[in-house]
Amino acid sequence: MTDLSPPKTTFAIRPGHKLLPEIKRILLEQVDYALFQLTTPGLHEDAAVHEARKAFKRIRGMLRLVRDEIDHEDYQRLNALFRDAGRKLSDVRTSAVLSETLEKLLQRFPDELSAEEMTDVLERLRTHHASMRERVVHGQALFDEVARDLARGKAHMLTLPLSGHHFPSTGLQRVYARGRKGFHACIQHPSVAHFHEWRKRVKYLRFHNRVLSPIWPEVLSCVTQELVLLSELLGLDHDLAELHHTLEQYPELGLPWPEEDKLLALIAAYRQELEAKSFRVGARIYVEKSSDFVRRMKGYWLQWDKEQGPGASGAAKVG
Repeated sequence: MTDLSPPKTTFAIRPGHKLLPEIKRILLEQVDYALFQLTTPGLHEDAAVHEARKAFKRIRGMLRLVRDEIDHEDYQRLNALFRDAGRKLSDVRTSAVLSETLEKLLQRFPDELSAEEMTDVLERLRTHHASMRERVVHGQALFDEVARDLARGKAHMLTLPLSGHHFPSTGLQRVYARGRKGFHACIQHPSVAHFHEWRKRVKYLRFHNRVLSPIWPEVLSCVTQELVLLSELLGLDHDLAELHHTLEQYPELGLPWPEEDKLLALIAAYRQELEAKSFRVGARIYVEKSSDFVRRMKGYWLQWDKEQGPGASGAAKVG
């Protein structure tokens, strides 16, 4: 009988271990987790796609944390490999969340649209997804193709020279700075493209913060929860934008006029609410300059490492 339990992962640095090898361990564990999702018979395809793509995003986030600790070419090759792997599965995932997104819209505006008509739209969206999944996945063929890509990525990842014990300041600062820039871009020029880019930077910072949370869990775990909230707000905003785009691209899935216009207007109204909330959370997350943020985080890590005492990690490199 096939074991359907995924491999265990620890998405956080552990005391008594050198920092950069810990990042390498996390990278390799996430590859194994994604491989499990795509190669284990009996898993639901939609769930496997979702979990694998989440692992790809964690991997790309961790690569950004250590991008200045490895060769530029290694970073570019691995980042592109896991980016492209995610893209191969993106159409299936996008179509899967359409009906879920519409259900969330109906929960937010329960009395604005006909329940009977919305039931019909939900059914059409689910049928659209089933057709998309059948066309893209082709049984196990797509999963096998992506799994081969991941195996190549893992072999390359094993060669990465991540052996030191020092804080990856430049990688963390770059992600924070780009997220802060994305936050201001969305305020000044709100657009689907700008919110999509900001969302990616928020997720990378969320992964970094989660991995580093053990250095001061009472503080950083709370920040991680705020980053999770911000990711969810921006994620639903993105899903609503995708729903709007799909209903315009495939009008046969939606409602006849004028009900369709009302549906699209409700999507726009909900997006405005979510974006306003995201600005409030983002203002707290990105209140610091990137240099101040990284100086603070590095200070936390140095103090935490000192508190561990002599052990397997060795002395932290300061600089």
